[in-house]
Amino acid sequence: MATPEPLVPTESDALRDPQRVAAARRLLLEVPGPAAFDRLSALAARMLGAGHAKVTLFTDHDVVVGGFGLPPGVVGGPALLTGALSAITVRQGASLKIPDAAADERVSDLPAVTSGQVRAYLGAPLIAASGQVVGALALYEPVPRSWSDDATQLMEQLAVSVVAELELSAAQSAVGTSRARLEVALEASSVGIWERDLRTGAVYWDERCAALFGVDGAKELDSLDQVLLDHIHPEDHVAVQEAMRIAIERRDTYSVEARTVWDDGSVHWVVSRGRVVANSRGEAVRVLGTVVDISDARKQSEQRLSAVHRAAAMAEVAAELANAARMEDLAEVVLRGAQVLGAQSSALAVFDVGGGPLRLHMTSRLIDAVRPHIDYDLPSEGVVIELDDTQPTQYAAAHGRRVLLASPEEALARFPAMAEGIRLLEIRALASLPLRVEGQVLGSFVAVWQKDHRFGADDVELLEALAAQIALSVSRLQADSERAAAVTAMSEANRRLQLLAEAGRVLSGTLDINQQIEQLAELVVPELGDWCWILVTDEQGRLHDVGSAHRDPSRRAELEKYVRSMVAVMSEDAAPRVVLATGQPVFAPRIDWQQVERALPDPSVRESFARLAPGSGTVVPLMARGQTLGALGLFAREERGALTQAEVDTAVEIGRRAGLALHHARLYSQQRDLADALQRSMLTDPPEPDHSHIVVRYVPAAAGAEIGGDWYDAFLQPSGATVLAIGDVVGHDTRAAAAMGQVRGLLRGIGYSSGAAPAEVLTELDRAIEGLALDTMATALVARLEQDEDDVKAGRVRLRWSNAGHPAPAVLSPDGEARLLDGGSTDVLLGVAPQSERREHTTVLEQGSTLLLYTDGLVERRDRDIDSGTAELVEVLRECVGLPLDEMCDQVLKRLFLPDAEDDVAMLAVRLYPQGRPRPPEAGPQDVPPNIEPAPSVVPEAGTGS
Repeated sequence: MATPEPLVPTESDALRDPQRVAAARRLLLEVPGPAAFDRLSALAARMLGAGHAKVTLFTDHDVVVGGFGLPPGVVGGPALLTGALSAITVRQGASLKIPDAAADERVSDLPAVTSGQVRAYLGAPLIAASGQVVGALALYEPVPRSWSDDATQLMEQLAVSVVAELELSAAQSAVGTSRARLEVALEASSVGIWERDLRTGAVYWDERCAALFGVDGAKELDSLDQVLLDHIHPEDHVAVQEAMRIAIERRDTYSVEARTVWDDGSVHWVVSRGRVVANSRGEAVRVLGTVVDISDARKQSEQRLSAVHRAAAMAEVAAELANAARMEDLAEVVLRGAQVLGAQSSALAVFDVGGGPLRLHMTSRLIDAVRPHIDYDLPSEGVVIELDDTQPTQYAAAHGRRVLLASPEEALARFPAMAEGIRLLEIRALASLPLRVEGQVLGSFVAVWQKDHRFGADDVELLEALAAQIALSVSRLQADSERAAAVTAMSEANRRLQLLAEAGRVLSGTLDINQQIEQLAELVVPELGDWCWILVTDEQGRLHDVGSAHRDPSRRAELEKYVRSMVAVMSEDAAPRVVLATGQPVFAPRIDWQQVERALPDPSVRESFARLAPGSGTVVPLMARGQTLGALGLFAREERGALTQAEVDTAVEIGRRAGLALHHARLYSQQRDLADALQRSMLTDPPEPDHSHIVVRYVPAAAGAEIGGDWYDAFLQPSGATVLAIGDVVGHDTRAAAAMGQVRGLLRGIGYSSGAAPAEVLTELDRAIEGLALDTMATALVARLEQDEDDVKAGRVRLRWSNAGHPAPAVLSPDGEARLLDGGSTDVLLGVAPQSERREHTTVLEQGSTLLLYTDGLVERRDRDIDSGTAELVEVLRECVGLPLDEMCDQVLKRLFLPDAEDDVAMLAVRLYPQGRPRPPEAGPQDVPPNIEPAPSVVPEAGTGS
């Protein structure tokens, strides 16, 4: 039997949790007495046949709030006997069942247990509505007792009833407190309570409600009609009845403002609000509401109504001004402010930022009045007006002083030049105030009246306040405009820099110029145009189309066809040829179709150009070292507009970068071709001896133009034996290539002149490298195909080889079995230890077998180690069984050599054919040096013995 886990407090003791303590204290404070808890305790004891039960709440200490079979004085104090056990129940938040406490190591040393008063205990946690464990309901016995699962469930259910009693007491206490507070609040605020019973029609008023109707004491009235007849002003009867009808019909709230008529004849204003109450069937049964006297508030409101209306209107205008997003919106907003003072129209005159001209922004009413007298459209950005002291608008803006003209006579006396404006616009009064912010005059505000208007102190104060608010809005809009312009300029600059960065990335990502041009065309559309083309010169200076792009993918084929036709027919007047001749960009903000006719003599090509809907065009040169290597053409639809100067500069810079990339790509291609030619010139064609076929492959690395150090060789010794060699000089540059040429030449000379076996050839080669101070290291593998008369009769060939640190050769048998000829560990590289002994290995190859020698670039790269690569090579060879030797070599390269490989690869493959049959056509004719006697096409004795 497993030992129970000890019931001890943890570091985060639930009994000390402040939230739990607060939840328990809330319920403890509202306990009305022990009666309910005595009853529930007794019920638990009787149902489970226990002699003792109690309910204990735990705040920061335990308190017994009720029980059964307890000694006198226990209720209201701590649980002396079972407090520790109940604390465990609370702490673990789950029922605690102990059949024999003395035998339970977890509690056997508690005083209640050691004294013999508690031997059996069953406790259930009291979990409050908040989820906190606030106490325990417990049974205990002085003798051991087994508690069933049903007993535990029953205790947990009774614990829920105990919590319900506690929560009910707390809720009742809260309701009582809330009612008391409500009464105090209603009394303090003079709010009356009323109720209308919709079943009987009776209306009940409490004392405060009755007092608001001029009646002493609470009152009951027979019906709403009686309330209306006896207490409501006749003019408000309909409003009260309609509000009540709608509220009842919609089961909604009731709200109405009405006048009450007191017995002394005085009239008072009240606001009544209520809510319809429905029964369980959804039927409206009563309306409960409140009433409050608003007579004083209405009186004060009426006294201040005019000022409030004006202030509210001005506040609304101020809010609209603060939220105006454009300068042209301000004039209409300002008009609403002027209308508060009775003005019929208004205008704003604002200086452009940075000391620009004064622009007049008029309201729609003023524009309608002016339009019949002018023969041009008024611009949305305002009409530029000259500074003129003879006009009040310009005078206020220029001098920063307000102008108030109460009548036409006063206006003409001060500003005689206003006579025409007074006649046309029917001006009777005018106010013009400067717009000033922090001492700077931004313009002026003008309000116009069509009747005489005397400007009182309140009017002037409002006009000044309105002008100040307008000035702040103008300043904000100008600042926003400057900031937006700066942000736009910065955003455009960042976009252009990003475009240049992307162009640099594209042009440096590969040395394949065709790929560069295609990616560049995709990049500049639609950033700098809706479609584009890129033309590049060849070595003779002729233009060729190499790239184009259209923002609509479905039109790219159409564009490509047009560009090809354009290049074929364009004259010397065409922009690409002009750019090529001058090295300067050509910018056409609008397409000149007469120029197009001169540039494109063929009508069908011009028609193709027109279908592409060019509105503007820009052609920039592709420049490198003062030479124009091509042109980039960018075209945009008319609605898009021409390129900005900054965008043209960006296009020119892209052209410059593209020209440099094109120049570098051409240099790389030339160097690459030269390097490849030099490399291949040092790798001679192999012989074709006897009944064997030799195929070689050399593939340079993808990156860089350096010559590699990989090489192969095959030659015949004077004895007629075929020598096969492959190697890799350490390094990947011209020095490595030079060393490769020397090492290969030495090996070839030593191997031929000495006629020695592979190990001896490598040994002599190593000594020559040291003696000639070549200062290089290299891997190398030398193999020799050998055959005597017995071998001929048996139809076999012996392969002898020696390996100086080179990858092991692979053999593919005629039946498709591929394997490596590892021969154990390889010898050290050439150039490391010339005096070391070199070993030889031999194996027998049957006719039809294929031998493959290769350098490590075939099987080793960054994403694959040499072991994995070699295993893949073996698998590929198995899949190539039956292929001609050339196809096999091509398939191996295709499967294993990646286009972006960083190392060269050299391969040498030999296939052995049966000598008793003619040499197969795929092997070609036999080709041996003049001093070697060619073998007969068929050796009759071959394959006749074992």
